[in-house]
This record gives sequence, C-alpha cells and structure tokens, in this order.
Amino acid sequence: MINCKFLLSVVFLLSLVVPVFCFEPSGGVLMLDGEDDYAILPLAEHGYIFPRNTDAFTAEVWFYPKSRPEPGEKGIILRQQVAFGLRASDCRGRVGKKDQVCSYGSAYLEGAARGVTGIDAVIKMDQWNYMAVIFTDSIFYLAHNDQIVNGGKWDIMNVVAAELRVRDEFKNFFVGGYVGKSYFHGAIDAIRFSDIARYDLPAEEGISPFEPPHRFSSDAHTLVLWDFNDKVGADRFEDESGNGKTLIGMNGAITLGGAGVNLGGAPEDGLEIRPNTSLATTWGQVKSESF
Repeated sequence: MINCKFLLSVVFLLSLVVPVFCFEPSGGVLMLDGEDDYAILPLAEHGYIFPRNTDAFTAEVWFYPKSRPEPGEKGIILRQQVAFGLRASDCRGRVGKKDQVCSYGSAYLEGAARGVTGIDAVIKMDQWNYMAVIFTDSIFYLAHNDQIVNGGKWDIMNVVAAELRVRDEFKNFFVGGYVGKSYFHGAIDAIRFSDIARYDLPAEEGISPFEPPHRFSSDAHTLVLWDFNDKVGADRFEDESGNGKTLIGMNGAITLGGAGVNLGGAPEDGLEIRPNTSLATTWGQVKSESF
C-alpha cells in the first residue's frame, strides 16, 4: 500500500509540476455515522469557547468526509461561534467532479455591525482535509488544505460574537449533526481553538499558498484541543489544553484507533480491527460492542 512518505518521495522530482497534498492521523479519530450521533460541549457548563472581546483567533480541524449532504440538509462538522460544514450546493458551479464537495468556514462576528462571515471552498471526499478560520485586524481568512483565502478587511466587525442570537440548542458547541436535518458522515482527527491568529497570513486579498500543520499541540494560546487519542470506543473526549472542556459523545459518537481509512488492530482493547477494513465497517463493529 502506498503511504504518504512513499508518495512524497516518488513525486519529489515532479514537485515543480505536480502539487502533492497528503495526511495521515497519528492516533485515534472521532467517528460519526451521519445519522444521529454527535458530540457536545454544553453551554450551561462551559460557556462559549471564545471569551468576550476576542479580536484575534484561530479555529482549525482535520476531517475526513464520507458523504455529501442531500438537498435540504446540512453537513455540520462543528458549530458555535465558529462553524465548519459541507453544503449540498455546487459552490456556484465550482464543484465539477464526483469526488468533490462544497465546504465552508464561517464565524459570528460583531462590532459596529453584527453578522456571519464565511467563505466556501471545494474539497475532496474520502480523504483527509484541513480547514481553519483565522481572524485578526478585522480580516477573515479561510485556510483549506494547501490554500488560504484573505477575505479582505471589514472594520465594522472586529471581534467574535460574545452571545449568539440563535435558538438555545444552537448555543451549545457541537460536532456533527445535532438539530434538524444536519449530520456529518466521516471522521475527525483533531480540533483546536486558539486566542491568536496563527500562521503566516497573506497581506493581499485573494488566494495564496498555505502549508497546513499536520499535528496540533497545546500552548499558552490554546483554548481547547481535542485530538481524540482516547481509548478505542470512548465517548468522553479529553481536552488536551488542560482547560477541562471534555467533549461528550452522544448516540454512538466514539473514538476509533488507527491511521487513515485502513486501520490497524487493537487487541488490547478486546477488539481486532483488521487491515483493509473500511471506516464504516470498523466503526459499526466498535459502536455495536460499546453498548
């Protein structure tokens, strides 16, 4: 089987012609079946992730989509003050292949005005994708895989919204489908929220090259970090930032060990996950043995 390191070495001499984007998770992942499972961080217990008057932040995620939303449905990856998800639309005609899907990153912002700012991006199905919302100096950036978009400066919204004007259930932080016709079918490797604008950001508006981080670590600016390297079958996902924001899996949202689509065994957990087993098949086995 061709892995990332082998692929990168094979195309090294062609790198000036053929761009390469490759990623493999180093540990566990959060599995979601796209039906009724999700993970939640209750607002009543933890409040909002970004405190009032936060004027620079980064929210980022590695995710693996297995299916696209049907018309009239929403593919929510995560949502609260910041949201990531998949759309049933074709991104205004930019989705041209069967393995592509329209995705988005957005944020609730306020200042002299209040509103939702977001940018669409075309990504691929059945592979790992990186996405980040970065905000600083009243500029909204969306990074997706090896590109970053500078959305331009807009001074009338200069901080994250400290209180969401949405239905009460949407004020909770949640990952995956939670309310209404929404779901996410696939895997999530890691989620990190920070109170700074990370990375070298392009000064010019428009699209620029970007090199995503393959691993998230915690530092003084990390507000929350879920890496889902919990025990196989766990439904409580520890916050590696040390801030105690334990994410709770609901309706079968659990962790699965391994690296990518074909996952190695975990006999020490009483479960053997055979190589060349699909994510969907393996997840179903783990979920059934967790109840």
